[in-house]
Amino acid sequence: MKLSAAAAGAISLNAVLHSNVVNAAKSHADAKGISDSAVKAMSFKITYTTKIINPPKGDEKVSIWIPLPQSDEEQEMTSLSVSSPHAFSIHEEPYYGNRIIYLGQKVFSKDDSITLAYSIRRKSSGIITYKDDDVSKYLALTNREKWDENITAFVDRVIGDEKAPLEIGRKIFYALADYLTYDKEIQGCGEGRSIWTFHGKRGRCDDFHALFRTMMIYKGIPTRWEQGIALPYPSAITKSGKFEGDCTGAHCWVRFHTEGGNWVPVDVSEANKRKDLRDYFFGVLSPNRFKVSTGRDIVLKPAQAESPLNSFPYAYAEADGVPLIYGHHYRNLIRYGLLRTEV
Repeated sequence: MKLSAAAAGAISLNAVLHSNVVNAAKSHADAKGISDSAVKAMSFKITYTTKIINPPKGDEKVSIWIPLPQSDEEQEMTSLSVSSPHAFSIHEEPYYGNRIIYLGQKVFSKDDSITLAYSIRRKSSGIITYKDDDVSKYLALTNREKWDENITAFVDRVIGDEKAPLEIGRKIFYALADYLTYDKEIQGCGEGRSIWTFHGKRGRCDDFHALFRTMMIYKGIPTRWEQGIALPYPSAITKSGKFEGDCTGAHCWVRFHTEGGNWVPVDVSEANKRKDLRDYFFGVLSPNRFKVSTGRDIVLKPAQAESPLNSFPYAYAEADGVPLIYGHHYRNLIRYGLLRTEV
């Protein structure tokens, strides 16, 4: 049997990364015997609600954009239903292909809610091959992703003479997992500013992955930002739960490009938090998450009046072109029900 070069490359990469999963699977199991890295898929019922708690005064018209998960090689989204006090439309922004539920130029009342309900089956995800994507867009740094001479010196020292994208990604992954410290108590939400993160040596997932992306792009390797929602690990999850859908409840990760159109996933911040899963998170993503959008500096559709969004994990809202304030004008609530865990 003959394989194409792309197929052979994918098999070779999977073989290289497979040992990460095997070794990590032996490293952790809770008292119930559930190994987080051995779980192959998880299925959830998700209820996502955006509630108006303090509408703008007068007749100011509000526009709301909500990210809508898509089905792909990693996850399957089914049984979507939407409850809304106003008519809505579904759009796809052209640059990254994100899907959006849009309620435009409406007057909202206190306690008005938009609720999305859907089911998600998320697999333990490894290498993905995107066939029709424009790789060059993932070589563009965003406004918050910059390098300075200290960052480039760090990368050059870590990488040395290495040329292979997979090994460059591996070296930067382990170097940052050691160099940075996860700190959810930093003031404000993770901004994902590369230079600030490098010099402060700490941050949240946005900060970790902005720096990883910056370093990879400095070496000429396309790296894509994926934004999602994290749920508890299989060893800790309950049958149901709820949490605030604000910036601290979001989660992001990245994938970098190698030969044959392959994209290798990494989650540097989880590798730092979960030392027992450090190797696992180079090349594999745990299934206690799901993706809602791709990219940074996002121009929505219809376009928002304000600047491009840093990222798009939850609803974004404007009143007559001015951003609404989360926690003052509106709130998000995520409820989940665990349907199935596959080992």
